[in-house]
Amino acid sequence: MSSMLDAHDPLNQSSSSSSSTFSYIFVGRRTFYLFSSIKDILRLRVTCTWLRDLFGAAQLRDRLRHSLGSQAGLRRAVNGQQVQLLRFDDDQFGKHDLLAGLFVVEEGGWGEMSEVIEVAGQCGNCDLPVILTADDINTHTNKTAYVSAPCVLAHLKMVGRHVLLGDGSCLQLFQGNGEVRAIKDQPGFRLQVDPPLPAGHLYRQHRQPHDPPVREGILYSAHYGTWESTDDQVTDASLSSFAKRVILHHFSLTRQTNRTSIRLNRNVGGGRLDGLLTESPHTPVAGCTTTVSYEGIVRRLVLTNSTHSFVAWIGISRLTNNNVWVCVETTEAAVCRSGAFKHRFPVTNQLARVALRAVAPFVFDGEVRVAQLRRRAAADPSIHPSTLLIVS
Repeated sequence: MSSMLDAHDPLNQSSSSSSSTFSYIFVGRRTFYLFSSIKDILRLRVTCTWLRDLFGAAQLRDRLRHSLGSQAGLRRAVNGQQVQLLRFDDDQFGKHDLLAGLFVVEEGGWGEMSEVIEVAGQCGNCDLPVILTADDINTHTNKTAYVSAPCVLAHLKMVGRHVLLGDGSCLQLFQGNGEVRAIKDQPGFRLQVDPPLPAGHLYRQHRQPHDPPVREGILYSAHYGTWESTDDQVTDASLSSFAKRVILHHFSLTRQTNRTSIRLNRNVGGGRLDGLLTESPHTPVAGCTTTVSYEGIVRRLVLTNSTHSFVAWIGISRLTNNNVWVCVETTEAAVCRSGAFKHRFPVTNQLARVALRAVAPFVFDGEVRVAQLRRRAAADPSIHPSTLLIVS
C-alpha cells in the first residue's frame, strides 16, 4: 500500500483552503502535528512547498507513533500499565509507507480488531504487540481498495497473517476473482462476506456495515491436526466474531481444558440466558472481555484478558423445548485434585458468576445435586433423565 497515497490519490489534490486547515505546528525533537487529520498533512505536502521539509520521515514517524499510542482501543491495562496491542516496524518504513501507516491508524475503527488481537494473544497464537510491516500495509494496493472494504476486513487482511493457527497456517486472507478466502487459498475456504439472511434473522437485525456477518465452512480437525473445509456452512455474527471463533476453536481442540456443563431452561435466573442469546451479538457483556456469536443460537463469553495466566469462557447454546446448554471451560490450574468445579477453579468461578449473574447458582451451586441425580439415574432405571434438568 505504499502507493495508497501517491500523487494520483484524491487526498493529494490541491485545495485553495489547504493552507488554513491546521491550527499550528510544533517543531522539536518530538514533533507532533496537531492537524485534524492525515488529509491535512497530505495537502500541505503538495501545496506548501516551504513546509515540505517539516514532513520528513523522522517527523512522520513521530506522528505515527503518537497517533498509534492515542488509539484507546489498541491499548490494554495490564498490572497497572498500558500495553500496546499493535505497532509498526516503522524504522524500516520510507515516507510512503509512513503516510500509509498514518492513514490506516487515523482512519480509526480498530475496536473490533483489538479484541481479536487480544484473544489471539491470550491463546498463544501471536506475540503482543503485533508488529505490522510494510508488506502488511501493502496488502492493500491503494487507498480506494482500503476504504471500499468493510473496516474489519481491511484490518484483518493486514493483521491476520500474524495470528498463527498450527499446521503452518495463519489467519491470512486471500482476495481475488471476486472471492475472499481465509486460512488457505482454496475454494472450500471461501468467506461469504455479508451473505443474504432472512428478514427476521438476529444478525440481519443487528448488522454492522463495518463488521458484517460472514458465512463459511472452515474447521480444525484435531484428529489430523489440519484446517479443513466442509459443506456444512456456519453463519458468524460478524467478521471479527468469525476470527475470534476460529482462534477459540483451535485453542479448545489443542489445549487441555476443564469444564462443567448443564442443561437449563432458558428462563432461569430471570431470563438471563434468553437475553444473552436474543440481544444484539455486538452488545458487551459485563464481566467479559469479548463475545463470539454464530448460527444465531450460540454465544461464547470470554472471561479472561491479558492479565490472566489462563483462558476461560462460557458457551451458551440454544437447544429445543426452551432449553439451553451452558458450559464453562477453562485452562486455569486446579487448586485441589478433587471436588466441585467451583472449588477446583476458583478464579474462573468468580469471573463466570459476574457474567451469568442469577444463573450462576444453577451452574455451579447445583453441580453437586446434579451429580447425585446422575448417580441415582445410573443405578435406578426408573428415574427419568428429565430429572436432571434444572428449571426455575
